[in-house]
Amino acid sequence: MTSTPIEDPRLTFPQYFRKLAALVGILILAGAIFWRIGAGWLGFLVLGLVGWIALRAWIRPLQDSAQQTHLRAQQLERRLNELESQQHQAEVILASMTDSVCALDREGYVVWLNPAAQRVLGWTADQVFGKRLTELLRQPELEALIAEVVTQNQPRTQELRLYGPPERILRLQAAPCEGGTTGAALVLVAQDVTETRRLENLRREFVANVSHELKTPLTSIKGLVETLLNGALEDPANNRRFVTLIEEDAVRLNRLIDDLLDLSRIESRALTLQLHPVPLRPLFEQVAATFQTQLQAGRVALTLSVPADLPPVKGDPERLRQIFINLIDNAIKFNKSAGQVEITATVEGAMARVAVRDTGSGIPTEDLPRVFERFYRVDKARSRALGGTGLGLAIVKHLVELHEGRVEAHSRPGQGSTFTVILPLA
Repeated sequence: MTSTPIEDPRLTFPQYFRKLAALVGILILAGAIFWRIGAGWLGFLVLGLVGWIALRAWIRPLQDSAQQTHLRAQQLERRLNELESQQHQAEVILASMTDSVCALDREGYVVWLNPAAQRVLGWTADQVFGKRLTELLRQPELEALIAEVVTQNQPRTQELRLYGPPERILRLQAAPCEGGTTGAALVLVAQDVTETRRLENLRREFVANVSHELKTPLTSIKGLVETLLNGALEDPANNRRFVTLIEEDAVRLNRLIDDLLDLSRIESRALTLQLHPVPLRPLFEQVAATFQTQLQAGRVALTLSVPADLPPVKGDPERLRQIFINLIDNAIKFNKSAGQVEITATVEGAMARVAVRDTGSGIPTEDLPRVFERFYRVDKARSRALGGTGLGLAIVKHLVELHEGRVEAHSRPGQGSTFTVILPLA
């Protein structure tokens, strides 16, 4: 923003007054002379006319100076308004920032901070002014950062972990600040990167888990193939068994890749639901029929307690089938021998509540909050032995949420588990 430069308004008013006084004195003296020589009123008339002309000539610069003063006052007012507007604009911008901004003096005392910084600290501006920032946060790394910026007069960037609650990770950018009227020596900008770091950790864990899950069956297949090539292929007692094991690992790999692709489409919102009214009783009868062999092998009884007149839910039939296949499959696999699986459905307001209960060993309380995480397994060895990918419950959670519903897990060790899906009615 540009502004008009203001000239130095130094007016020499005493000079004008001295000249005016001299002019009045000359006119009085001339009038006395004219009267003395007998010029009479005609002389006074000529003298008055000359005096008026002279007075106008002497006053004109004073009028010009007054006009210049008025113009300079207007320029000054405009400049002050511009500065006030700039200050207000800067305050609005800083107040609307989601990043925390804090100004400190050379001793580390807080001289200014924006509302975001007040929320991070948990105090108002009046409560923190006149206090050291390190007294409020008590972080040795922060004190070292401030001292380094002040002494070396160079900007620095550093991450700082606040142990809360809640625990947060801040990315600090500190830069020296010279000038101004606040006495600030440095400006500290803090960006909350907690969620970013959490997602980065999830990504690393995901890559590590996928690598492990892919490597396990591939290693098994490689070993079996080497055994066959080294002579077992000609062994009629074992070659068929080895080929069967290779097929099982290939099926496991295919299931893992399918689950990964499904999860990727769901999380990226690339999956489009075909929503229709879906009656639950026929859906569960179809799903239960696919588990007859598995139920017989595990000697598990499946009970279906879903009223035939239950109102339909609003959903995608294929994706609802996928949800309940995953839940029932887990209930059978992690059940005890001669156990039971019970499916119940009730209506609560505008929602249908479907529960899948089993009589297995249950889930420890500390593991319950994580059962819907990708690749999280309560019993890793048993899950892999049973062919699980570790993605089934994560897929269930995302699909249920796509249906504008929610899923809950309840369990007690030794008393089985209950997974409840809550879906909107059609």
